[in-house]
Amino acid sequence: MSAPSTRCAGERGFTLVETLVSLAILTISLVALVEIFGVGFRGVRMSELDTAALQLATSELARAGTETPLQAGQQRGTTSGGLEWSVLIEPYVPPYADGDARPPGRPTGGLEAYWVTAEVRWQSSTLAAPQTVSLKTLKIRAPR
Repeated sequence: MSAPSTRCAGERGFTLVETLVSLAILTISLVALVEIFGVGFRGVRMSELDTAALQLATSELARAGTETPLQAGQQRGTTSGGLEWSVLIEPYVPPYADGDARPPGRPTGGLEAYWVTAEVRWQSSTLAAPQTVSLKTLKIRAPR
């Protein structure tokens, strides 16, 4: 003889609607987490590019006058990481006390001064505008 199955009001299971709602909430939560991690990884990548560009600009400034001659002109290049750099060297023309600029030529005093500008450009993403970092310094050398 089998016992009749009697169900108490507190022993009911989940309905299909409750299961679907819980799966929808879980899916939305997972999508939000994936988006948060994606934004974080993009931020890390952009920060790495910023740091690499600043280091490249600093090293190009340091090379001017040591590894490359300190003379008027421009150099350009591209790194394997996609950073485009340029170094512009221009003669420094000191202003006179009366406000007139000195005519072109060699400064008196035996030293030559040059403005050295290092600029690095890169594209952090296909949708964003290109970014640029630019450093400028004044370098002095003895005449040849």
